[in-house]
Amino acid sequence: MKKVFIFLVCLAICAIAYHDITEGTIHTIRAEKTFKPTKELPYREVMIQRGDTLLSIVEREMNGKSPVSIDQLIADFQKLNPHVNAHSLQIGKTYRIPYYEQK
Repeated sequence: MKKVFIFLVCLAICAIAYHDITEGTIHTIRAEKTFKPTKELPYREVMIQRGDTLLSIVEREMNGKSPVSIDQLIADFQKLNPHVNAHSLQIGKTYRIPYYEQK
């Protein structure tokens, strides 16, 4: 009986850990996006959520395909966010994401 109880406790711990890793237990609120034009390039400030990439954020904003190439997108991102690697966005941080006009 003791072994069954220990097994069930271990199973529950594994299920809880799996849920924390895949879904998370802290509900995050997506930051409100603010549009701010600059002299050179308009941008929005976006808080990064789990699963976000630079390309996925721009595609979500444009409701589909990015209007510029990946190389141009990364260059624009790095102009707006000096000293930040576009490939290493951190969850919970806010970055300036280039905003492209829809055509």
